[in-house]
Amino acid sequence: MLRVLGAFRQKTDYRRWSRPRNIYESWATRTQRAAELIPAGSRVIEFGAGKRVLERELDSSCTYVPSDLVDRGPGTFVADLNERPLPELGTDTYDVAVFMGVLEYLRDVPGVISWLARQVPMCVVSYACADTDAGAVDSVRSKFERLHHGWMNNFTEDQLCQMFRDGGYVMRHVEAWENQRLFVFSLETFE
Repeated sequence: MLRVLGAFRQKTDYRRWSRPRNIYESWATRTQRAAELIPAGSRVIEFGAGKRVLERELDSSCTYVPSDLVDRGPGTFVADLNERPLPELGTDTYDVAVFMGVLEYLRDVPGVISWLARQVPMCVVSYACADTDAGAVDSVRSKFERLHHGWMNNFTEDQLCQMFRDGGYVMRHVEAWENQRLFVFSLETFE
């Protein structure tokens, strides 16, 4: 119930994410697949680093910085993407930003995308998209289920892709992962 209240009030759930038991092993396959989508030699920052699975799965030529709400070990960049102002990452510091199951917990996804576009040319993102075919009753049920997970937004795939396009990103790849979509976006000028 606390998750629902926090999501409804648009509050970051520090208590939940500071407990390792709330970071599920089943998410590792999603992160493994994301690592395969990241070019060798990339400088990577992972938001919502959790157990740092991505660090182990990246090509050895990549550099990695974990970022999360709480300290996840050496080198963690502690940041809450629901707080303003958003932190400066530095110009030409990272090539790829990774968000596995994170955007659902953000109040202002367009603001985060705009912030990223000024600093990181490529994003690898997973997102549980809202159903576009849901009728009125199913839509209400879906929104309640999303609140139950603690999710703060309800974007369809088209809406999410439009937000990235508005930020200057182009979708380069999309695939299914369980009930989510896994996307690769990069700035139009980035190849």
